[in-house]
Order: sequence, then C-alpha cells, then structure tokens
Amino acid sequence: MYTIGCISHSSEISEEHKELFQSLQCNIQIINKEKAQLLFESNNSTLSLMDTLIIEDSDASNINWTCELIMNVRKQTALPLWILSSSDTINKTNRIVYLQLGADGIIEQGNETDESILMMRNLLKRFKQLEYPIEAPQKKLVERSAIFKLIPENLSVCLEDGVEVNLTKLEFLTVEYLHKNARKTMTYEEIYKNVWNDTYRNRKYRVSNLVFHLRKKLEIDIEKPQYIKTIRSKGYMLNV
Repeated sequence: MYTIGCISHSSEISEEHKELFQSLQCNIQIINKEKAQLLFESNNSTLSLMDTLIIEDSDASNINWTCELIMNVRKQTALPLWILSSSDTINKTNRIVYLQLGADGIIEQGNETDESILMMRNLLKRFKQLEYPIEAPQKKLVERSAIFKLIPENLSVCLEDGVEVNLTKLEFLTVEYLHKNARKTMTYEEIYKNVWNDTYRNRKYRVSNLVFHLRKKLEIDIEKPQYIKTIRSKGYMLNV
C-alpha cells in the first residue's frame, strides 16, 4: 500500500478525492497548510515516509504559495509530486509554471482523471523499484564459482564446459591464490610474493608472463578475458 501525502488548504479530504485515489490502494495522510512548512525543517522525517506528494490547488489566488511549495519540495526530495486541481481553478499558464518548477503532473478533477491516476500509479511503481530495487540473485556468483573449480590433486581447473585444464605448478599456485581472493584486485607484488616467494626484482614481468600463458589455457578470447581481469597498473582479479 502506498502512502500519499496530500497538502491541503483544509484539514480533511473530500469524499470525491478519496474516491479518486481509491484505485491506488493508498493511505492518504492529510497535511494542512499550516503544517506544510514544517516538512522542510532539517529534523523533520515526514517526507521519508511518503511514496508521493499531492498539492491541492483549489484556489487560483494561491498560485504563489503553490509555486513556493513545489520549489521547497524539490529542494528536499525527488518524490513524485502532483498538483490536484480542476479546470475551473487552473489555466494553461499555471500548468506550465508548475511543471517547470518540478511537478510531475496535473490531475484535473472531472477532466480525464482516469488517465492521470494511471500515470500516477505507473510513476509510483517505478519510483518504488528505484528506491528498493529487486536484488540481483546471488545465484550467478555461486554458479560461476561452481563452474570454475580447482582440482589441487591434478594441478588443474575444471571450466564451465566440463573440460579439465591441466596447469603447471606455478600456474596453479597463481590461480589458487587469485581464487582465494576472488573478485578482489591482487597486486603484482602480492601475487609474486605468494607464488614465487623470493626477491627477484622483475616481479611485474614474471607475473604478467605467467598470466599470459594462463589465459591461453583458460580463456576463449585472451583479448577479452572472462576469468582473469587486468586491473590497470595494479594487478589482476579472478572474476568468479
């Protein structure tokens, strides 16, 4: 259920308005004109509880107040914002001004309100998805780890196609180290220290050369490696 904050000149919402928003299955929270300004105080958390805001523009003489309110809302939040009015109290100029200031739409009672409510519902759904995105399943990572399987007793790696690739001892030690730190950047120095364990100076060259031979065995396209990613000027990362 959505929570709609309705900023109204009065402290109640008409039955006509309730019926208008009934299809949204929402909880309407009325905010009267006097309390509206409190929304923009730094310690006020009311806006964070809303899914959308509606400003009731029932009097053409209140355009300045409505404009100021729209600007204040946009300084505080990106919540969907609608102006609720009627063709009797709003004109084309007012509509354009409200939209330019940041309103997402104008709901005119008695004038294609069904279309406006559908637009509001669609925007609410998209905004909810952005705020609480559907988490990408972790299944992919599990699957990728499963299809890139180390076989220590054979000094080999089993890839996604089920093919077992035999490696040299240094190659296996390198892959094993990267696998223990999968999806983390490991520097040339860290790889060299854990694989060679000596003080040879040209560490970067030896690591790069070994990774080149590893890619020839493991990657389908060594120019676009799937598993061993180069982290420029730092080292390598195993993407499993």
